[in-house]
Amino acid sequence: MSAVQSPLLSRTWLDVGDDHQIYVAQYGNPNGIPLLYLHGGPGAGCSTEDLKLFDLSVYQVILLDQRGAGRSRPRGELKHNNLHTLLDDIERVRCWLNVPQWMLAGGSFGATLALLYSACYPNRVISQVLWGLFIPNPAGIEWLYGNSGAARLFIDEYRAFTQGVECQELEVLLAHYRSKLENECQEIRHDATAHWLSWEMALAYPGSMLGEANTPFSQSLASIELYYVANDYFGAFEKLIVKLPLIQCQTYVLQGEMDWVCPFKVLQDFFKGRASQLVKVTEIKGGYHALADVKMAKAVKDAIREMAKQ
Repeated sequence: MSAVQSPLLSRTWLDVGDDHQIYVAQYGNPNGIPLLYLHGGPGAGCSTEDLKLFDLSVYQVILLDQRGAGRSRPRGELKHNNLHTLLDDIERVRCWLNVPQWMLAGGSFGATLALLYSACYPNRVISQVLWGLFIPNPAGIEWLYGNSGAARLFIDEYRAFTQGVECQELEVLLAHYRSKLENECQEIRHDATAHWLSWEMALAYPGSMLGEANTPFSQSLASIELYYVANDYFGAFEKLIVKLPLIQCQTYVLQGEMDWVCPFKVLQDFFKGRASQLVKVTEIKGGYHALADVKMAKAVKDAIREMAKQ
């Protein structure tokens, strides 16, 4: 199961209106089980490296770059880019492919999006494997970006993340980054992007370093992430609370014990009294948030393989 043996079936840019074109690529077995892969961020985009998660003799994998992300056009566009349009785009892709039902897989915000889609369109999802699920509630946002959560565990990293910010109130911090990411000076934009993504990387896989990333893609990722958090993820949490009971498919949620982006405790608190028997939450001992972590990657691959058998 590697990207090398991953036959590209097709790729295109689908016009979804609002001057947006989303990138859709299909890999694997054309007669296999349709599976939509939802990337995180929001704004990260897909990579063919993600195909290592799937047995491509079994699955027909659909990679979708969400609005403004990855290869979608225009890159980094924030206008008409919100939770509602992302969910609409997923259903539009399903209809365009003429797929009656499909499976879903996604990590981080992609897992959040998958959970919401499966609740909004319960008859369209057969089953799903989600990991590193991000809960976009006040506690989850404060833990990730505020000064009373992960900041207390990663003191030096948070100090670097908030460097130059007059006070550590969340609104001030987000406004600071918006001004930097929209600055006319390319060097200032690059510097802000590096600081934003370095903080994220420190939590996703502690000890790792931010590599030589594609600058335009990295900047659009930071910009879209900032835009969503500044807008409270466009009511995603409230929608989850209302829609969660509507999920009708088997849902496997894998969360690392050492996930500092969205700690297992935040996940437990969210699902307590809300999750049905269809939602199975598993803590991966010693696992982190990022799939660069061997334990998490193995757990996700195994779960996706088992999902195909079921």
